[in-house]
Amino acid sequence: MEQEDTTVEKAGIQEVAAWLVIVVLVTIIVKTLSFLFIPLSVSLLIFFALGMPLEFLRRFGVPGWLRILLVVSVVLGSMYLVGWLVQANVLECVAQMPVIEEQLSGHAARVLQYFGMSLEQGKEMMSAFFGRMDSKNLEPLGPFLQAAGGSFFHFLGSTVWVVLFLIFMLAEREGLQGRLHNAFGKRRAEKIIKIGARISLAVEEYLGLKTLISLLVGVLTAIALWLFGVPFPLLWGLLTFLLNFIPNIGALIATIPPVIVALFQFGSFGLALVVSGVLVSIHLVVGNYLEPKIMGRGLDLSPLVVLFSLVFWGWMWGGVGMLLAVPITAAFKIAMEEYQPTQVVAKMISEE
Repeated sequence: MEQEDTTVEKAGIQEVAAWLVIVVLVTIIVKTLSFLFIPLSVSLLIFFALGMPLEFLRRFGVPGWLRILLVVSVVLGSMYLVGWLVQANVLECVAQMPVIEEQLSGHAARVLQYFGMSLEQGKEMMSAFFGRMDSKNLEPLGPFLQAAGGSFFHFLGSTVWVVLFLIFMLAEREGLQGRLHNAFGKRRAEKIIKIGARISLAVEEYLGLKTLISLLVGVLTAIALWLFGVPFPLLWGLLTFLLNFIPNIGALIATIPPVIVALFQFGSFGLALVVSGVLVSIHLVVGNYLEPKIMGRGLDLSPLVVLFSLVFWGWMWGGVGMLLAVPITAAFKIAMEEYQPTQVVAKMISEE
């Protein structure tokens, strides 16, 4: 009996070790081939998000090829508009860098007076720090901003893989069930289709509602900053819209840049605090009151799991990984709920 228990224990250890090796290998492969998996994941996310409009068009009898053409045109048009807005605002920010540098030097010098340093000493310190940041040689921030707002055709070129993946996914969407039946048989194919349908529905609802909520936060932020006279309100509103997809820390990251710009613009800590208070209030009201009421339980993920997923996918794929972290984790959770060996893990990472 003891020998049997020992054999079972060894088999369990070997199985766990095998799974750990598989996880490590998959992680290495996904991180190494990030140039391929990032656009593929973004395409999948857009694919799920477009499920509702595609179904809406199908109910009106719109042919499949026309549905794909209309949806892809809307996606490309949205990318074009967002890229154009970002480019215009970033280039304007680069053009005003000398003025921002001068304002920063003056504000910092006045602050240094409280520490017993003269205005001249403060200016010398700031001039030394920003000495290389002039209109012709903006380092280190200048090249970054100029690269971010560079050729718009480069921006479009970076989306080619996403659009290609998306077109093929949409084209294969309707015939997928038949191929699954042929490949796996009716019973196994139905289970795969059931899992896919649950993932699709959960991600579609999450993305749809999250997009509306993020759009509301972005618009309110842009209007508030415009009323205060903070430069580039449209850029900060767009940044808030994008970062609001990152749970917990996205709102904090989105608040910092406009508050710093407001401090440089007005030279008043009091007014900067007021701007900060208004932005934080927008995030608190929408994030803690409206969002839970609209989204309900959402994707049913533990807050701690969401935090770990942000760290992991941020390490894997950077900022894009943080944007994709929650939908990817939710997809894994739904898939694990359908298989007996992994149901325990799915329950552990759920919010309940």
